[in-house]
Amino acid sequence: MPNWLVRLKGEKFDLEDFPSLLRSPELNVIEENGSYYLKSSDFDSLSSADEVRERAIAIIDMLNDAVKFQIHNFRGVSEDGVTIIEEDGGRRHYAYLKGSITARSKTSSNLTVTTSNGKQQIASRPSKVESWLNLSKSDKAVADALHFFRENTWISLYKVYEIIRDDVGKEDVIIRNGWVTKKGLKRFKQTAQSRAALGDAARHASNKPPPAQPMPFHEAESLIRGALLSWFHSKA
Repeated sequence: MPNWLVRLKGEKFDLEDFPSLLRSPELNVIEENGSYYLKSSDFDSLSSADEVRERAIAIIDMLNDAVKFQIHNFRGVSEDGVTIIEEDGGRRHYAYLKGSITARSKTSSNLTVTTSNGKQQIASRPSKVESWLNLSKSDKAVADALHFFRENTWISLYKVYEIIRDDVGKEDVIIRNGWVTKKGLKRFKQTAQSRAALGDAARHASNKPPPAQPMPFHEAESLIRGALLSWFHSKA
């Protein structure tokens, strides 16, 4: 059976977090001589570097969504080629011009951290990123919400609100559950939909009136993040 690794590309500040964020035998990251490699049981049944690369891009896209939600200043990672480890220990590396394949992926909740010196550590429960990935595995609404939250715009934050609202049935449920206040949600919606307040960043082109005190973006992001976390916890 081929042993496949996918090298990750990104800033070291981001890459060095991955071995602790992804800790399962089915999906983990190892560091070797300053390079970081993604390992996944999804690769085990694949026979070509092209297939492994396509699957890795799918996994990385979902990871970027989940990690961005966990780490605000995370800038994202990408694949940087595929390596196959032969039975005799030899390696072949396949490099590619960058493409634009995107998709969704799955992971497990079993926990193993593998470091560059071969040591393994077992944790007692999934990291937050793994928990969100596990939710995404069976719930497309969660995957979509994480995807839109990573886009980090007024329009994408409004889409996250709509996903949560549609999932629970109506806006009143969000408020009744205490995930947001009625006043805060109204101010968010009025600001997001007002071109007078936001210009071209607004959700609508029509001249909807802004609230008396338009909501700053950082406050809107915090409001939707809080609603998302509460929604996730309700599904656990």
